[in-house]
This record gives sequence, C-alpha cells and structure tokens, in this order.
Amino acid sequence: MKKIGVAFGGGGARGLAHLGVIRALKNRKHFLPEIVAGTSAGSIAAVLYASGLSQVEIEETAREFDWFRNVISFSDTVRNHLSRKRGGLVSNAKLGDSINRLLSGCSFNELNTDLAIVATNIEEKSRVIFTSRRVAEKIKTEELENFLPKPEGDLPGCDTVVVSDYDDVGMAVRASCAVPGVFLPVEIKGMRLLDGGVVDQVPVDVVKAMGADITVGVSLALSFIPHKYTTAVHSLSGMVGLLGVQQLRKNLEAADIGFQIKGIERRSPFNSKQYDLIDIGEEQMNLLLDEYERKMNTLSKRLFAR
Repeated sequence: MKKIGVAFGGGGARGLAHLGVIRALKNRKHFLPEIVAGTSAGSIAAVLYASGLSQVEIEETAREFDWFRNVISFSDTVRNHLSRKRGGLVSNAKLGDSINRLLSGCSFNELNTDLAIVATNIEEKSRVIFTSRRVAEKIKTEELENFLPKPEGDLPGCDTVVVSDYDDVGMAVRASCAVPGVFLPVEIKGMRLLDGGVVDQVPVDVVKAMGADITVGVSLALSFIPHKYTTAVHSLSGMVGLLGVQQLRKNLEAADIGFQIKGIERRSPFNSKQYDLIDIGEEQMNLLLDEYERKMNTLSKRLFAR
C-alpha cells in the first residue's frame, strides 16, 4: 500500500479549512494519511489528525477554541517584556498548554501517526523540524536539501535541523505558530524560534522525506496578503505573503495533489468562529481527490491494455 502524506500550510484562523480537508480524507479509507506535517496553523491541524481524535471530536475542539483562553498569555507577555526578551507583541504560551491537554501529554514518540512540525530559527538561518525518534531515523535528508539547499561557498542557503529528542509537542506548535512581529519568539533548546512559514509554507518536502509515496499539499498562504493595508500587521503579513509566492509554488508543484484553498482571501486570520471554512475545505479536497482518482484509473486501464 502507498503511504499518504499530507502537508498543512499556515493561515491563522483560516486553518479551519484544514479540518475540512481532514474530513474528506477520512471519508475515503484508501486516502487515510499515515504521515502529516504542518507549518503554523497547519501544525495545529496536523496535531489534531495525529491525536487519534474522531472527526466529530476534532471539529468540537475547533468550536471550543478561543484566542484568549487557548492562545494568548498576558502574564507570560508581561514577564517577557520585563526581562526584555522581546521580538514580538504578545506571548502564545497558552497554545502550548492547550495542545498538550488535547494530547493528554503525549510526546511525538507516543503518537501512532508520524508527525512533524516546522519552525524557523531566524538567528541561525535554519528550518527546524520537530518529530519523533522513529521518523528522524528514516528521514531522507537529501529530500530536505533539495527544497532548501544548504549554504555553499559564497552562496546563501538554509540549514535544516531535525530535533527528535524533544517531547513537548505543545511547545513545538507554539514555535511554529509564532508569527513574526506579533508573537514573541519561543525558546527551545537554546533556540529562539518563530513561525515555520518564514522558510517552508507548505512542508511537502518534509512529508516526502518522512517516507510518503503520495503527497497532498494544502495552502492557505495567499490569504496572508490583505486587500487593504491599514495596520503594521497588514504590512508585515502582505510582505511575507508576497515574498513567499515563489516558494509556495515550489511547495505545491512538488505535491501529487497540491492546491491553494480558494474563496477565503477576505476571511479574517483572527476570527476562530468561521466554521463554514470546514465545509469549503472538504468540498475542494473532494473535487481534487475525484480528479486524482480518475487520472489513476485511466492510467491503470492504459497499462493493463498493453
């Protein structure tokens, strides 16, 4: 059997659309992913899938989500600013606690599904991948370097660091979701980490390196680009979105099924109550799965006809 791997991209609260993608995949047993990776909001979707929760439980969890109760920690924000450990406006410390409660404290190594979470170490110019020891042992580093080449001579590049000796999944998700300029950097193993989307918006190469035979890459990234620039956050978001367009295309072209979820461009990245995004994600994933299956069936008939 072919191993299915899904890479979930970032997009703030628009990440609800990822849950529709999961719903569509779960409804087709032969497309159930064994491997998942996520960047930013996509890391939360990847964890929800890897947790083993039913689809109903996943969507119930999303409906109970609240930014102030589950993400932003004002006490940690004050503590960091007083100690001058800045680099962002607010702390997302509660997000880590929320994820760990959801997993009942499970580590990467205790999850049945192979999971990877992508963050960025800007100070060291590197992509950081958190995963289990079993995944790290079989990961194909050449696949990672094919997407993000290492520095060579005078040519710039980006190192990839695989971390498999860190058990705190919640902290890894916090780091992956630490949008530059908005959330404070997350300190893990001596690194100050920020949003994984800075270096890898839809980590298709990561699921390939983890051993996926068929890959699905789901992007929400174009929704980063605002229609109006009225705040500093809008300007930062738009800059990151535009600079990442070329990388995003490379991400999606590398996938067997790579796509940008459409019709969400005007949706808020902060409104966690846009539940119709789940249906939008499911509908578009189903259309692409139908198309992929038709192509595979046609190819199979041609091969047997020979």
